[in-house]
This record gives sequence, structure tokens and C-alpha cells, in this order.
Amino acid sequence: MQSKFDIISSINDVNGNTNEFSVNVSDVTATSANLSWKSEDLVMSYRVCKYNVIKKQWEEYLTTPNSELKLTDLDPSTSFRFCIINAVSNEILGTAEFTTGVKTPVLSVKNRDGNAVKLGIKNVQKGAKVEIYRKTSGKKFKKIATLSSDKKTYTDKKLKGATAYYYKAKAVVSKKQSGKVIKKSSAFSDTRKAKTLLSMGLPSVSGKTKTYAYYTAVTLRSSPQYKLLRSSKCYTDEETGIRMVDGCYCVALGSYYGTKIGTKYRVTFSTGTKIDVILCDQKADRHTDSRHQYAVNNSDILEFYVEGSKMPRAIRNRGNYGILEKFSGSVVKIEKYV
Repeated sequence: MQSKFDIISSINDVNGNTNEFSVNVSDVTATSANLSWKSEDLVMSYRVCKYNVIKKQWEEYLTTPNSELKLTDLDPSTSFRFCIINAVSNEILGTAEFTTGVKTPVLSVKNRDGNAVKLGIKNVQKGAKVEIYRKTSGKKFKKIATLSSDKKTYTDKKLKGATAYYYKAKAVVSKKQSGKVIKKSSAFSDTRKAKTLLSMGLPSVSGKTKTYAYYTAVTLRSSPQYKLLRSSKCYTDEETGIRMVDGCYCVALGSYYGTKIGTKYRVTFSTGTKIDVILCDQKADRHTDSRHQYAVNNSDILEFYVEGSKMPRAIRNRGNYGILEKFSGSVVKIEKYV
């Protein structure tokens, strides 16, 4: 049987000797394909065989009474040959050839700040090159980088603040055929949008002191402060006793940084630590400096809103969250999510 299989060169050779039997290949992806076939004759069962290019022979794949088959777990960028055999008579009915596509990369936005966006890259087949494309609103995509398949992230730097950037990627595989280099590309990934943050100015004080206020002191039910601090999305961080929303610490800031409750910021300390905060209240202008960037009494930029019963004892005694390692250091950057 195998010696006869070896001489099969194409579907046309086989179909010329069969009774109107046809094999169709559809929905070919990087790792799967659908096989279907039709025959004028009644066949009780089919044997599907796959050609092994290393051994140069056909190998049985499976036996089925159906006239269609979904092939899965295929290698990307690979040529395949399958043949359909009458399982009762061992008659070769037809063959099909196809080549799987290149895996399409998957992009994600892992991080962003005032001048950079960090992308995550997944689903890249080994040996492929990943091309990263970027555009801004109203512009065309341009290639900005070519990466090897082992790169899991890419950071796009020197960007403008408060600007929306759009990214997509495709994978390219190069193979030599007949002395020539043939390149095959995947489809483009889904487009990802990332908006850089807006860098805000800093006051002359260091901001090493981080004060606190009890969230229960906000009692006006109709106020946006009350609604945010008492919402179902607001919870207390068990480690620090600070109220949080969406992973952001609830804080009060001077009006220089904004007055809309719910605005989010990224704060960077001189230690290199970065935290996300959300505006839950406003420092009164009469308590702040002339530019309304910090409270004059304690020279504090950040004021955390806390649940008193869950505060660390050391903070209660000293009144400064800056003594905790995660909040220590000067405030060296404040960036607004826009």
C-alpha cells in the first residue's frame, strides 16, 4: 500500500481515476484546517492518511464514517498532504494539499506613562519576526520596530503626553525555497489603543509627608465624594487601611491637579515606587499654597482617605503614611490619566 502511496503526486492524478470524488480544504489557519469530501458512490467508512515528509510515506491519521474532518494542533507555516481512502476496499479516493498560515501575534497594553507605552506580545511562533506598527488619530500606520520571536514586551518611548496611540502587529516567517527566500506574513493583530498620561507640575516641597483623613468624615450624601467613598466599588486595603477603587488609593489633592472627583493619577516616588491614586476629595484652597499644589500646614501633597479601625498603629501615632516603605520618599512625578 505504501509503495503505491509514494507515487501519488497530486489530487488531479488520483481524481482522474475515480468516480467524481472531490476533496475540499477550507478555513485554514495557523494551526487548523477543515477537510471535506464528496463521492457519488456509497462509502461506509473512510481512512484518512497524512503524508510524512521525513519518512516519505503515508501514515494513518484516523478512520471515520463522516465526510468531513477538522484538523487541529497543526504546526504553523507548514505544508501538509492528506489522502482519503475507502476503508473497506482500500481504494485511494483523493488527496488534498495545503499550507498552514503564520500565527497572528496578540498585543496588549501593559503600562503607560507620560512619554512611553509598554506593550505585551504573545502567540508568536518560534523563528518569526514581529513587526510593530503605530499611528495616531487621523494618521496611517507606520512600522516602528522589528522584534525576534523571544521578545515578550516592547516599550515605545519618546511619545507625547496626553496623546492616543494605536498599535498593531504581524509576524513574518522567512524560508528558503529553491535558493530563494520566501516571506510569509500573518494577519494583523487586533488594534490596541493606549493614551499617554499628562505630566503635571510639582511644588517646591518634597511631599515626603503623606497625611490622612477618615473617610467617614465625608457626610454629605449628595456629594460626589460621598458617593465614591461609599460606593460598592470602594473597599479598604487590609494592609494600609486606605480606601481604594479599581486598585487606586483614594486621596485628596490641591485644586491645581484637578477638581473632578474620580480622576486618576500615577504618582512616582524618589524610591522608584509608582502608585495609582484616585481623587476622592479636594484640599481646600485656603489650606494650600498660592498655586494650590500642597497643604501649607504639613507640606503634604497627598492625603490618603482611610478607615480608622484598620490603620496601622504606627501611622495613627505619627500621622504620616510616608513612614511605610511603599509610600516613602519624595514625590518626583504626578501624571494624570486623561
